[in-house]
Amino acid sequence: MSASLSVLAPSLTNPTANGGGLRLMAAVHPDHSKPRDVEELCEQFTLVCESAVDPLEIASALEFEGLGDQAVRKRYGVSDVFALAEEMYRRVPRQPAEPEPLPDPWPVSTLRPTLHGLLYGLPTVCFPAAVGLLSGRGAFIVLIIALLTSWALSQAIAYLGYKRLGLADSVQAQRLLLAGLAAGMAGVVLALAVTALVLPEHMSALAFGLGLGAYMLGASVLMILGAERLLPVVLAPGVLGSAAFLLLGRPPQLEHATWAALAATPLLAVGLAVVRACSGTGPRDGNRRTQPGPPAGGLLSATELRDAMPSAGFGLVAAGLLVFPVAAGTHGHGGVNIGALLASLPLALSMGAAEWELIWFRRQTQRLLRTTREMGRFAFRARLVLFSALLQYLAAAVSLTALVVVVATEIRLAHPNSMAMLQIAAYLELGGAMFLALLLQAFGSRAFPVIACAAALTIEVVYRVHGVPAQLMACTGLLIVLAGYAALVFGNVVRHAL
Repeated sequence: MSASLSVLAPSLTNPTANGGGLRLMAAVHPDHSKPRDVEELCEQFTLVCESAVDPLEIASALEFEGLGDQAVRKRYGVSDVFALAEEMYRRVPRQPAEPEPLPDPWPVSTLRPTLHGLLYGLPTVCFPAAVGLLSGRGAFIVLIIALLTSWALSQAIAYLGYKRLGLADSVQAQRLLLAGLAAGMAGVVLALAVTALVLPEHMSALAFGLGLGAYMLGASVLMILGAERLLPVVLAPGVLGSAAFLLLGRPPQLEHATWAALAATPLLAVGLAVVRACSGTGPRDGNRRTQPGPPAGGLLSATELRDAMPSAGFGLVAAGLLVFPVAAGTHGHGGVNIGALLASLPLALSMGAAEWELIWFRRQTQRLLRTTREMGRFAFRARLVLFSALLQYLAAAVSLTALVVVVATEIRLAHPNSMAMLQIAAYLELGGAMFLALLLQAFGSRAFPVIACAAALTIEVVYRVHGVPAQLMACTGLLIVLAGYAALVFGNVVRHAL
């Protein structure tokens, strides 16, 4: 009924509006102002009849205009207003007016995903410099342990932080992130301590591993709090120092200065994260307040901690899929893997494109929800949008990879062979699978991507003696499985309404 009243509202102030002037005309010409038959009356109330979902809405509009049972019996020969409304409802086909377009909840910002892509990719410059400062295979294992641990913990912290930002005020979220940062650092220290007991290694490797974990945890907190613009400041010492050290040919006299530059980056990351978490201002909008979170007595409930486990598991297996080819080498027995080294930087940079495509996918599916009336047609079009987003991401990843390969070849940094190209292809497929996994997680499907990625990593480990072909097979299977599952999930309308 409210819809019919809103349609008729202009008639009270504008005599020339559709259906308007009825009362005014009745006052001036009481015998001739009303339509003489039902057909004319339907034309008078076209907007009401087309938008009505029930004859009662039309009856309400008729009574609002002063047509009672006695008037309709005398003028239109029907028993009462409700009988007239049913006749009008039957005669006029339903053509409801389209609602006003809603504001876009997923605005696409080109700068933010691009900045994130650079932030993901720039730290890779530090690794070649660190290789020149560290020695022994044990150092490489330490770095892998630090990467796996910090990635898993940062994913769990990110899940809890974003969830708390949606359920509680920003101050409570900052308290949780501050505690998560401390717990994450403790976890990295514990993992490295156990590694040092099992595999004695120089303090330099342990220090670099600790710095790697500190950077990842601190950067995660800053990004959750919307302070990613501080990360270029954080990365500047390590990236610039490493780049200068590499360009000058790793001179021994600059080793101490390079160590200092590398150490400055994690210290800045943790320091700025602590300052931002203690500042009392929320992410992007310090005045935002939403529903209250957990009771005042507990910072983190057992349910929240349990819900964060899939995110931690995904961070662990995703990091494993990324670093295993580097550790296994081309033939599964260790050694330098040129393809993995060439693909790591563009894959990290492509995560910015993945973020942009995720937002684009959300915008397109929300538009489909407003414009598609049949569920079958929605499912078909949503899947087309899904595969369009995947192809666009892969196109960006291929372009970045091709650029890196060309530059590395021109400056004679690497000479990729056929095996290296197969490894690059495996990494590109892994990037597509990671994009689909992140998309599924964003829509609430968190368990299946973890299981699928764990299965792919298991295949790579079990068949590592087959080298790159086994990795290519595992990544191809992972991409196909996640694409099929994503097509099934995103064909469901309910998934997009969450």
